[in-house]
Amino acid sequence: MTEIKVFEYKTESKSEQRMEADEALIKMGAENISRLPNGKPVAENCFISISNSHGKCAVCVSSNPIGIDIEKITDKSFEKTVTKTFSEKEKEYYLKNRSAEAFFEIWTRKEAYSKISGEGIKYIIKGTDTFSLEGYEFKTEFIDGFVLTVCEKIR
Repeated sequence: MTEIKVFEYKTESKSEQRMEADEALIKMGAENISRLPNGKPVAENCFISISNSHGKCAVCVSSNPIGIDIEKITDKSFEKTVTKTFSEKEKEYYLKNRSAEAFFEIWTRKEAYSKISGEGIKYIIKGTDTFSLEGYEFKTEFIDGFVLTVCEKIR
């Protein structure tokens, strides 16, 4: 079972935003939330993930390893990032669509996948083709100018 919640933060304080995210996770059933040394949030009884972008927060709780990412869709030049960081299949997808939505769909896939391992995006960026990963399921939604992607490891 996977549960997802997206909300707007009530504060600009980073520490208070962390508390808001943790409170949302607790209401979704997560118990004894703590952080690993790399900042990855963990719960005692389930897998959790948190993402934020431009005042929005996305949290999820699952019985499987999970990662979530939310990004505000912006108009800027993506060509350099696409060339340096996307796999061949990801480049093909982006070039076929050539839109900010396509770019952020792929980017959020990479971010969400990286959160499962807790290693972060810098280890996933170049060498991972999110369209060819086996054992993972991706779900992407477009919500009011944002892209939300959840990556779940299927056991």
